[in-house]
Amino acid sequence: MSKGIILNKERNAILTPFLTSNAGEVTFLLLPGGSYSTCDISEVEPAAKLFNSKGYNCFALQYSVGKHYKWPYPLEDYETAIQYLYDHSGDYGITPTLIVVIGFSAGGHLAAMAASDERYKPYAAAVLYGATNASTIDYNAPGAPDANDAVNENTCPCFIASSRNDWIVPVNNTMNFMAALNKYDIDYEAHIYGYSMHGFNIGADFGAKPPLFNTHCGNWVNDFLAWLGELTSGQYVSIRERCEYNDAHSESLSSMNSNKVIFDSPEAASLIKKRFPIQYALYLATRKKVGSFTDGVSFKNVLQLLKAKEETIEKINKALSEIKNGAVK
Repeated sequence: MSKGIILNKERNAILTPFLTSNAGEVTFLLLPGGSYSTCDISEVEPAAKLFNSKGYNCFALQYSVGKHYKWPYPLEDYETAIQYLYDHSGDYGITPTLIVVIGFSAGGHLAAMAASDERYKPYAAAVLYGATNASTIDYNAPGAPDANDAVNENTCPCFIASSRNDWIVPVNNTMNFMAALNKYDIDYEAHIYGYSMHGFNIGADFGAKPPLFNTHCGNWVNDFLAWLGELTSGQYVSIRERCEYNDAHSESLSSMNSNKVIFDSPEAASLIKKRFPIQYALYLATRKKVGSFTDGVSFKNVLQLLKAKEETIEKINKALSEIKNGAVK
């Protein structure tokens, strides 16, 4: 742990680096919990050291709490921290577009708000037993907005972990946040443990052990890193690739539209039949076998199931892109 960087002396907002010599491009900004009454960097120090060991530089933010609390001060502190990381990216080897925010409890509320921040949106956000409901956080943080209401079509991908029997931050905080992400087709992965008290942090290594905590509540760390790795590598399959999303939003056609939308278009159906006769024949054979079930599946999914080459799918996408999506209202 390096010496803290004072971001706002009056509000005691401090950014503390946790650096490692083998860091990759992704940087983590950790937000401790404390109900906006306290904010202790020691809470996230075990997580920072664990992430350091796995090749990630971390910074922990002590944001405005207690007598210094007033919304939106904590969010302003987050934005100041991100701007500092932008301005000093060369000093720390930071890739500004690959900053990930990780928040615990009240810090999870702040992370969820950051995920929808217009100016300083992170690459991704991890919301850990986060108090996203205004009704949950209001007792200690009057004026703090409902993070679920902040979700919009530009919210960044989110990773969520919580416990079903958490009585401090009830699981409906997670459920409501997931519902908001679903509404806008935002990518996320969620892990709701059957039981564990609030504040399981990184699990057993933090002292979160049975009987109050389950034996695997720390598994979110590796699950989160695997999820993040798929995002950064381009391997992740976005929810926005599903045909329902593309049928409703894409201006032009692609193989990611549903078979119904593609083959209900005389122009698109004719194009596929003439320029891609093998793939057209495979589609017809599939439809003959499973019937109208294919209507709600993307043409890309059918082709992938039939082991079509990605090069062929890309050629189909390029050809279809010249045709307007008639399903968009």
